[in-house]
Amino acid sequence: MIIETKDSRLVFLQRLSSNDIDNLLYYLENLSLETKKRFGPHQFDKQSVVEFYGNHDINWGYIAKAVDTNEIVAYSIIKFGYLESDYNRFFSYGIKLDRKFDCEFAPSVADLWQSCGIGNKLFQFILDDLKKTEVKRIILWGGVQADNERAVNYYKKNNFKLLGQFSHNGENFDMILAI
Repeated sequence: MIIETKDSRLVFLQRLSSNDIDNLLYYLENLSLETKKRFGPHQFDKQSVVEFYGNHDINWGYIAKAVDTNEIVAYSIIKFGYLESDYNRFFSYGIKLDRKFDCEFAPSVADLWQSCGIGNKLFQFILDDLKKTEVKRIILWGGVQADNERAVNYYKKNNFKLLGQFSHNGENFDMILAI
């Protein structure tokens, strides 16, 4: 699917394929240190990425590529099920996560492409894909860092609800979206 960003650049949205791994590694290597510290569902080396996507039933990757360069400019992950540490926190809010109906979400956007609407459009693409599955709720993979106002606002704009706050390498928020 081809979309246009707020600044009139064309981007192709798709699910990650094995043919995209080297391009993804280039994307990950070129994120700023600030962005890298906020995105960490897997290591940024080839072996880790290949192993991470070894089970296509659990982890799905989504990418946005610039039409003119074929360069990945945004990358998001859906993990079906949940991390045990996330389960315990959500249970403390009175929410019992279910491996069949819940998934975790971890997005990133290349530094030079942030604030042009690509994250929102990629998320809508992901939502459309998830609506074809049994998933009923999306939670944030490990929460969102409380001091990352841009990300918190992004989640709120996409109708995630704030559930609570927890401490892990700083203050973080847990958020959830019913779909």
